Amino acid sequence: MNHQFYGSAPLFLVTDLLKSVDYYVEVLGFDKPPLWGEPPFFAMPKRENIIIMLQVAGEKGLRHNEGLWDAYFWVRNALQLFDSFKTKGAIIAYEPELRSAYGNFEFAIQDPDGYTLAFGQEVEGDPFFELNPL
Repeated sequence: MNHQFYGSAPLFLVTDLLKSVDYYVEVLGFDKPPLWGEPPFFAMPKRENIIIMLQVAGEKGLRHNEGLWDAYFWVRNALQLFDSFKTKGAIIAYEPELRSAYGNFEFAIQDPDGYTLAFGQEVEGDPFFELNPL
């Protein structure tokens, strides 16, 4: 059996990023994460093997912001998984691409209810990407 998945993170839309980060760090014991953007709009507090993605909600409110993921899955071979999903008729949100801002090769699909599921492969240290740069 090919073990493809090795991690996931839900994306929670928040109204006050700094307040949410403080809660996860001070109350729930997560590590203090770096903040993205100026002003900050995104953070990923981590505790052990759990990551929570926190994203400032857009103008449309806390649910459902277009262009954002609802969950993120780390996988070993994003291109292979994408091909498998596409062959089976998955609804493609975006095709595989390198996200240089955080170093993942990723794609996203949607489920029948419009939830966006992203699948990313870490590029740094991956022998495939070292031999076949994008």
